[in-house]
Amino acid sequence: MKGGMEMDIGVIGGGSVGLLLSGYLSLQHTVTLYVRRSEQKSTINSGGIEFTHSTKSIPIKSLLIGEQKKEDCIIICVKQTDIASALRVLEQVNEDTSVIFLQNGMGHVKYLKGMKHPVYLGTIEHGALRMDDRTVRHSGKGNIKLSAYNQDMLSCSKLSKKLHQEYFPVIATEHWSKLLAEKLVINAVINPLTALFDCKNGELLNNTFILKLARELCRETSLVLGLNGEEQWERVKKVAENTAENRSSMCTDLKENRKTEIEAITGYLLDNSENKHIPYTAFVYDSIKALEVKKGIIE
Repeated sequence: MKGGMEMDIGVIGGGSVGLLLSGYLSLQHTVTLYVRRSEQKSTINSGGIEFTHSTKSIPIKSLLIGEQKKEDCIIICVKQTDIASALRVLEQVNEDTSVIFLQNGMGHVKYLKGMKHPVYLGTIEHGALRMDDRTVRHSGKGNIKLSAYNQDMLSCSKLSKKLHQEYFPVIATEHWSKLLAEKLVINAVINPLTALFDCKNGELLNNTFILKLARELCRETSLVLGLNGEEQWERVKKVAENTAENRSSMCTDLKENRKTEIEAITGYLLDNSENKHIPYTAFVYDSIKALEVKKGIIE
């Protein structure tokens, strides 16, 4: 590890979150962005990463996923649909390398048992939209929250402090299960509804009928996860209001004919419902899957 607070960091995934993190973290650390396509690798190596709010590009090194080099920390930013391939990369990584998972949903948790690396689970509250292979729009500011999966709180606090920046905060929290569960409520309500109705997040609050569906989804999700429904409903409304002009990742995936993360979000709730009655959740799951079939994304 380098002196002071600086680290060698590998970011796996060249989507909106991967670009956003790589750009900000490279201001204080040496960052390598691992991507799937040679075209994106070449574009980033020649032009760097660009934020739409800035006229200055950020030089950064990019490699293909699998061309792994030694790092102090690896941040996995791929979607749930690509998590299995990302985990295979970790087989090449030293066991003392810290690994951070930043995914929607909780479908990835089942893969983590037995991992020997120091593992941290996190949520990202920022809004980000990839414009092209090297350009990202930072559409909403928030926090990155980290929690230790197989480490103690002190190690999580130390790692968070190294990653933290004044304008890109990283906060250590306890109880990874609660952290992910509360984020899952947001995803389980906002993502499928905005995808079904092809609308921005704020429409959930402006359309009386979508609002009713959102409240029922929030109630059912809170029931499955053992959370206070009223508290979670206030959180959902606040996020929808703060990100009113954003489109959810699931909405964007369907528009661009990509497989959604419905399995790791709504599917996780159905798998863990223990016979609880959650008809609205079942309906949006079937509806999103039906749209994926209709668009030819899945058979």
